[in-house]
Amino acid sequence: MRFHRFGRVTLVAAASFLCIGSAAYAASSSTPHSRVSLPGSVPAWAAPADLAGSPAPDASVTINVGLALRDADAASKLAMAVSDPHSSSYGHYLTPAQFNAKYAPSAASVTAVKKFLTDSGLTVGPIAEGNRWIPATGTVAQVDKAFATTMHTYRWRGATLNAPSTMVSIPSTLASDVLTVTGLDDSGQLRRPYSAQISPDITAPRVTTSSAKPPKATECSTYWAQHSQTVPAAYGATKFPTYICGYTGRQLRGAYGVSGAVTSGRDGHGVTVAILDAYASPTIVSDANKYAKATGEPRFTAGQFTQTVFKPFGMQKDCGGEAAWNEEQTLDVEAVHSVAPGASIHYIGAKDCDSGLDDALNYVVQHHTADIVSNSYGYAGEDVPSATMKLDESLFTQAAAEGIGVYFSSGDSGDEVTIGNTTSAQPDFPASSPMVTGVGGTSLGLTKSNGYSFETGWGSEHDLVDFTGKKAAYELPLPGYYLFGAGGGTSTTFAQPSYQAGRVPAALSQRYGNKPARVVPDVAAVADPYTGFLIGETSGGVFSLAAIGGTSLACPTFAAIQALASTGRTTAIGFANPLLYSVPASAFHDVKPRRAPVAVSSPTGGSLTTFDQDSSLQTSYGFDDVTGRGTPIGAVLLNAEAVWH
Repeated sequence: MRFHRFGRVTLVAAASFLCIGSAAYAASSSTPHSRVSLPGSVPAWAAPADLAGSPAPDASVTINVGLALRDADAASKLAMAVSDPHSSSYGHYLTPAQFNAKYAPSAASVTAVKKFLTDSGLTVGPIAEGNRWIPATGTVAQVDKAFATTMHTYRWRGATLNAPSTMVSIPSTLASDVLTVTGLDDSGQLRRPYSAQISPDITAPRVTTSSAKPPKATECSTYWAQHSQTVPAAYGATKFPTYICGYTGRQLRGAYGVSGAVTSGRDGHGVTVAILDAYASPTIVSDANKYAKATGEPRFTAGQFTQTVFKPFGMQKDCGGEAAWNEEQTLDVEAVHSVAPGASIHYIGAKDCDSGLDDALNYVVQHHTADIVSNSYGYAGEDVPSATMKLDESLFTQAAAEGIGVYFSSGDSGDEVTIGNTTSAQPDFPASSPMVTGVGGTSLGLTKSNGYSFETGWGSEHDLVDFTGKKAAYELPLPGYYLFGAGGGTSTTFAQPSYQAGRVPAALSQRYGNKPARVVPDVAAVADPYTGFLIGETSGGVFSLAAIGGTSLACPTFAAIQALASTGRTTAIGFANPLLYSVPASAFHDVKPRRAPVAVSSPTGGSLTTFDQDSSLQTSYGFDDVTGRGTPIGAVLLNAEAVWH
């Protein structure tokens, strides 16, 4: 999900964000033939300098016209009130029917917008549940005329994408009905899953008959410093632990102090976690059960795993292909089941990584499919067209109003600048939304007995060892080049939510001016693939175990711990941030900077990876933009959250 950034800084409050369109419309003329523009309808990457042509006039385009909530500001206030443990409304959630009766777009809005679309020659599809949007299909020429714009094609980071070249508009008579229009640009297809793997050594091609002799290969470690390897001198040492082969669920439960809770029955039973991804692995259940057997964990019981899959699948090439998403859902499902073995899992398989993910989330909120929703995907940065943001924010609002907690991975590319995705440091959306819980990442060291040893912020600098000379040496000055790390930082779009006031240092919240902004992440868990999680997956007909990481691991891990915390509650935790910022600091491991660098070697001795080097993001004492408040201290966090229920 790669968006180019042009340095724009605009802060809006979460409640007012949903009303941007209506406020702009209200100020416009309402004469019979007047039109109103939809702000932010031209994506930042659609720059004239990158113009590559125009799509064929008769090419087909499918759009979604998002309809405005009735009294969106009141809906947002209610969502925050029922989520705030200090509010008298806490836990007084609405059912989907109650929310829709009070706030869903009206039938009159549906009728008016449908007439506009059909009069424009577009074919209208089935209305989204809750009257959330109206899908329509037409040619490029019809869409250009209907929305008074011209579609062009742009080259951007190796992709060819379509987008409006000028701000789109609608008849002013629809100003109070239309929230946004998505599908006019191809931004949605740039969403990708957040999973990361160990970078392989490329030692063999560098060895010649006159070169330095590589050390004898050893093994990866199952716990911190189980095995070590000799490498060229670094940080005052020549021996370093080998990276982790992949932790198991038992080890993660031990690390975060929830083993006792699970053993005593606080295992997530009675709680449903929804996992949203694109597509659906045909072997996900059998893989999870084979993995459970291989790692000594319980298999799924009858009915514990269910799924809803939207078909036909589409956009596979643009979305990165089914294989990448199948690996993602394997990680998500096995992480949740391993940490919260009693929780039910409902997998939601979207038809694609674009509007399909919106369909999937809307299904969850319209049917209250789950208490917790884990999402391990997103965009690079916040240069997301406001059309997409507005639609997502309205769905997050309904989820919170219903008592559904929505969790998003913070990303795997640090500040996005270091690897060239953006030109200014920024967090990823949707993790930056004030209405979701953004989960950052760490590197985690465990003892032989599965006890917590240490954590650093997840940020990996990687250096290869060159054996072609007479003496082995690092290819680059230490610590090497930036490989990957947890996303985070100060939002350039969203103002500081009330739950972060007084909890987030001003140096972070006011990074872009005097007005405090939203800072990501809120919390964190293990993410580094060099201290990653072991998964079992069938690929090419062969089932195998492999280590994987990314904030795609951190998010389901934290969501699973929240499922443990939700066990036996009289009310669901719901949108968790107001509660997570209310519990004492003692409920979290404060992930601090290390006095001396921490690094791991590959088993071959062909590389050294240094931890806690997350681009411009830095761990610090207290809240920081890599780990937020920190990582869970199991029993303390579970008991602290139980105070409010």
